[in-house]
Amino acid sequence: MISLRDEVKIMKPFFSSEKLLIEEIMQASLKAKIAIRGLAIGALIKTIRGQLGMSQKTLAKRAGVPQSTVSRIEQGKRDMSLLTLRKIVEALSCDLVIVPLLQDSIEVIRRKQAKKVAEKRVHYLKGTMNLEDQQPDSRFIEELLRQEEESLLQGPSIRLWEE
Repeated sequence: MISLRDEVKIMKPFFSSEKLLIEEIMQASLKAKIAIRGLAIGALIKTIRGQLGMSQKTLAKRAGVPQSTVSRIEQGKRDMSLLTLRKIVEALSCDLVIVPLLQDSIEVIRRKQAKKVAEKRVHYLKGTMNLEDQQPDSRFIEELLRQEEESLLQGPSIRLWEE
């Protein structure tokens, strides 16, 4: 496992304060994701509205949207615009927070991408060698992959995403 210190070394383009900010946001987002227990936004709106003792008609009036819109949103039958969602949430005296939640740590995402790019590059080289009737040794290929991954991780980050 890679330590936090190693991650900071590998992620040279990022400031440590940016990394800490992302980690804090991810921790809070994960807690929120767990707390809502998979409820859809419409179900959550309905639950909050119910706890406030507010009717759909009142919520619709406060939000400036038709009552049928609130009904369809709560039933999950309508996709809503961000503007409509913000109006409804604010009418419930709530803040709307939209945060991208990383599926893995920054380091894991970077390593997966480096491996993908390295495999693509080495596969091309292997194909070229096969055309010349040269069968590369599997240990050679593994070492080449490892070196290419490390080169990608140590070099400019943009190289990871250019394919």
